[in-house]
Amino acid sequence: MSSPDIITITEDEKAAGNFLRLCVRQPPLFICSIATTETAAIPGISAAGANPEVICYTAAADVEALYYGKARCLDKIPENPQGPPSPVIITMAARETLNCPMIIVDAGNYIKPQVPLLVAGQTPGKSITTPLPVENVQELLAQGIMIGDNLGQLGRTLVMGESVPGGTTTALALMEVLGIGAFGKISGSMPGNNPSLKEKIITRAMAEKGLVRGSLVSDPLAAVSMMGDPMQIVQAGMALAASRYTPVILGGGTQMLAVAVLIGRLLEQQNFDRLPAMHRERCIAAIKNVRLENLGIATTSWVSEDNYADIRGLAKQLPAKIPMYAARLNFITSRHKNLQLYEQGFVKEGVGAGALALSAFIYLEMDNSDLLPAIEAVYERIYLSD
Repeated sequence: MSSPDIITITEDEKAAGNFLRLCVRQPPLFICSIATTETAAIPGISAAGANPEVICYTAAADVEALYYGKARCLDKIPENPQGPPSPVIITMAARETLNCPMIIVDAGNYIKPQVPLLVAGQTPGKSITTPLPVENVQELLAQGIMIGDNLGQLGRTLVMGESVPGGTTTALALMEVLGIGAFGKISGSMPGNNPSLKEKIITRAMAEKGLVRGSLVSDPLAAVSMMGDPMQIVQAGMALAASRYTPVILGGGTQMLAVAVLIGRLLEQQNFDRLPAMHRERCIAAIKNVRLENLGIATTSWVSEDNYADIRGLAKQLPAKIPMYAARLNFITSRHKNLQLYEQGFVKEGVGAGALALSAFIYLEMDNSDLLPAIEAVYERIYLSD
C-alpha cells in the first residue's frame, strides 16, 4: 500500500488506512453492474458513444470486452466522439495484471450482452423526465441484497464498478432529492461536465414532480423511483449485504457517491413499510447489520482533481462516513494521442476503472508508470489491431 499514486480524499486518514488494510487481506473479485437509463438519450447528456444510436449498446459492449477482448454486439467498443477510448481499457489492463475474476450483474440493461450474467432486473430505466423512471425499485433492492449476501461470503474483497451511460445525470438528480447539494459539484464524461444542461433538466423534472432538494430524504426508494436509475439501488443493496462479511470498494466517482448517499439514507430509515414485503426481513437485516468500516469508494484522479467539480465537497456531505480514494492516473506521456485526451477532461471514469487501478496499486504496489504500458497494450489490441 506504499504506492505514491494512491490519493486519500477522506479527511479521516486513520479510517482510510484501516479500510485499505482490510482490503488487502483477501484477493479482489470484480463485479460490474450494468443498466440503461433513457436519460442518456437526451441530447448533450452523455458522451459514452460516438452517436445516440450507439449509447444504448455501450454497457453491453464494455462487459463483452471484459470477457472476450472485444465487443460482440457492435463492431467495436464505443468511444467518445472526440476519440478517447472507453475506460474499459483501464479496467481490462488492471484486471489482467491482478489476475482478478469477475461477475457481471444486469440491473436492467436494454441490450443483453453475450456474457454470463447474474440478473437483478430486466427493465431498463426510463428518463428522469418521465413520472417513474424506475418502476421496480423494491424488487431491485431485494435482488441486490440477495446477490450481495452470497458474493460477500466468497472470501474476497468485492470491487463493484458500473457501466451506465447517462449515469452521472441520474446520480446528480438522486443526490439532490436525497438532500445533498450536488449542483455544480459533479464530474462527468466531457470537459467542463456540461453542468448547466444537466441541472436544467433535473430542475425541470423535479418541479414537474413537486420535488425540491431534500424532498425524499426520508423515502430513498421513492427517490430512486422518481429520479434515479436501476443500477443505483441494486448496487446499494449488494454493498449493504456484502459488507457484513467482506470489504466492498464502490468503484466510481459521481455515481458511487450517489450510491453511498443512498446507502446512508437507507440506514436512517425508521419505517420499513416501503421495503418489499416478500423480502422484508432480509432487507431489514442487511440495513441493520451493515458494517460501515467495510465500505469505501474509489475513483480516478481525473474525477477527484476535476477543476469543474467538487468531489471532496460531495464526500464531506455523505450521510454515512465512507472513506474515498482516487488512483492517480496520467496519460500525458502516452504514445497515443487518443489516450492523452483523458488529460483534457474527456471520459475520466467508468466500468470500475479507478477502483481496479487502485486495486493494482494496493495489492501489487504499482504506480501509474507501471500500469500505463499495460493500458496502452490493451488500447492497441482493441482499437488499433485489424
